[in-house]
Amino acid sequence: MKNIAIIGGGISGLTVLHYLKQRLGNDVQITLFEREAALGGTIRSFKKNSCLFEWGPNGFLDNQPVSLQLIEELGLSDQLIEAQSTARRRYIQIKEKLYALPTNPFNFISTPILPLKDKCSLLTGLLKKNISKDRSIYEYVSQRFSPGIAESLADPLISGIYAGNIKSLHMASAFPKLNRKGFPKSRMCSFLGGMGQIIEALEKRYKQYIQKNSEISSSQINADITIVATTAYAAAKIVENLNPVLSRALTQIPYAPLAVVGLLFKQDSFKKKPDGFGYLIPSKENKNILGVLIESNVYAKRAGDEQIMMRVMLGGAHHPAIINDPEEKILDLAIKEIDNTYNLVSQPIETFVKLWPKAIPQYEIDYPHWRQSIAQQCAKTPGLYLCANYLDGVSFNDCIYNAKTLASIVKI
Repeated sequence: MKNIAIIGGGISGLTVLHYLKQRLGNDVQITLFEREAALGGTIRSFKKNSCLFEWGPNGFLDNQPVSLQLIEELGLSDQLIEAQSTARRRYIQIKEKLYALPTNPFNFISTPILPLKDKCSLLTGLLKKNISKDRSIYEYVSQRFSPGIAESLADPLISGIYAGNIKSLHMASAFPKLNRKGFPKSRMCSFLGGMGQIIEALEKRYKQYIQKNSEISSSQINADITIVATTAYAAAKIVENLNPVLSRALTQIPYAPLAVVGLLFKQDSFKKKPDGFGYLIPSKENKNILGVLIESNVYAKRAGDEQIMMRVMLGGAHHPAIINDPEEKILDLAIKEIDNTYNLVSQPIETFVKLWPKAIPQYEIDYPHWRQSIAQQCAKTPGLYLCANYLDGVSFNDCIYNAKTLASIVKI
């Protein structure tokens, strides 16, 4: 009987395991190795008393049928929840003041976020065609619309996805599916028990095929097929002896650091009531804070009655050094941000801090070259496959789609 080793127990590795078991059943021996004591990678839901704190992503868009299919196959469809109507209002913070993102033509005309010339450029830019996406996001948006649109709108929105620098990120690689019609309409969803609920369901179903606390090196791999579903830098070490050229290519992919701070408040802790989804901050504001999500406004039951749960994101590509600060200092910065914005009258009743020194892979200008080199070297290494969010999309949906695709082409 042939055997397959999957290295990495994040959503990519677990989804590959799921679809390989569907395809091959018991005809092949499959083992997933995870070096940590817990599965999920950056997806982790931490519950304490009345609140639920997400270490990583807090949801996904319901525009990917493959993700919804996986959720149904795991029996989790009845656990899905949609973002509440209270989350529709979103803000941009400029000079310490919050401005609502326009949601209709009248709001767009009246918004103070953009000067008139940028509003006009946004309208005329929608009619432009054939603008090459083989450039940075900043260059693309500036040419199609204006530098002001790039700095005031694209910058904070992209920071919310990549925690990156739009002058470094490659447009075509970061948004390969974006067309002239923009992004398809979709709803943001999660699970009643948080994003970690899908990890728990996968672990429960395939527990007998999973070995946790198992760090595997290339010299320890004894399998006919090896699927490496780790970060790029971890994969580089694993494949070093198998293919040194591939290993070097993997080390070229940079990651942005991220500090995530959870804050639980009593509802009457603010002079200004926090409303809406939260807010993002353009990098031109030169703040360590990327943005604030008001989790209890986004999803029901993220906090107890008469409580508000928030997450503050800090660091990113513009302020990577913050990840080296003590947790206490990072926590103080997060609380100060909330105080400046909403005027605190009392301190948080629970706090959480999670540091990700290498949180999100950056699809930078040289990414197409790195991607091509990785693909070429994988093809030269029989029996080796890679599957992770540094390849073909960083989102939850991308990981699931790519994992299913890989599982269908693995040669046995």
